[in-house]
Amino acid sequence: MSNFLFKLKESSIFQYSVIFIIVINAITIGVGTYDLDDLLSKVISILDYSITIFFVIEIIIRFIGEPKKINFFKSGWNIFDTTIVLISLIPIPNNSSFLLLRLLRVFRVLRIISVIPELKKIIEALLGSVKRVFYVGLLLFIILYIYASIGSILFNSDAPDRWGDVGVSMITLFQVLTLSSWEQVMLPLQDIYWWAWIYFFSFIIICGITMLNLLIAILVDVVINQKKIIKKN
Repeated sequence: MSNFLFKLKESSIFQYSVIFIIVINAITIGVGTYDLDDLLSKVISILDYSITIFFVIEIIIRFIGEPKKINFFKSGWNIFDTTIVLISLIPIPNNSSFLLLRLLRVFRVLRIISVIPELKKIIEALLGSVKRVFYVGLLLFIILYIYASIGSILFNSDAPDRWGDVGVSMITLFQVLTLSSWEQVMLPLQDIYWWAWIYFFSFIIICGITMLNLLIAILVDVVINQKKIIKKN
C-alpha cells in the first residue's frame, strides 16, 4: 500500500492534479469576493469544501507514501502544507469575528510554491540569502538617510512639504527610488538650483540601479551554490 502511494505522490499526474486544484482554489477565492446570487454562492461553497477534502486526502497520501514517516515532518514544506490544510478544516461562519481565519484560508494558494520545484528553489534562495540581503538593506537605509539629511538641509526652505525634516525627506526619496512621478520632485528644484539633477541622478544610480543589481547578484549566487550542492549530493 505504502509503495503504491509513494509512486502515486511522485507521479507527474498527481503533481499536476494538485497544481490544477490549487489554481481552482485561487479562482474560487477571487470569485467569492464578488456579490453573488444564492446559487453561485452555494456552488462556491461546495467547491471550497471539495477542495479542502482533496487537500486532506493529498496530505494523507503524501504521509502514508513516505517510506520513513519521520522524514515527512523533517521537511519544512510538508509542515507548511499540513498547517495550511489543518487551518482549512476549521469551520468558519461568515462574520467578522472569524475574519482572521477566513484570511488564513486564502494562504492555501501559497501551496503552489511547495508543489512547483522552480518556485521552491526561488523561495529557498531568498531564505538562504536573508543575512546578506539584510546587510544590503542596511546599507541602502544608511545611504537613504544620508541623502535625506542632505536634501533636508539643501531644499528645506524651498519645498518644506517634501524636505521639511529627515523623516519627510526619506519618504520623498523613497518615491524617487520607485521612480513614481519622481520628475515632479526634481523639476521644481531644478528650476531653482541647476545642480539639483546631480543630487537626484546620483541617488537613483547608487540606490536604485547599483543596489538592485547587488540584490540580484546575491540571489543568483545563492541559486548557483544550491545547484552545486545538489550535484554533489
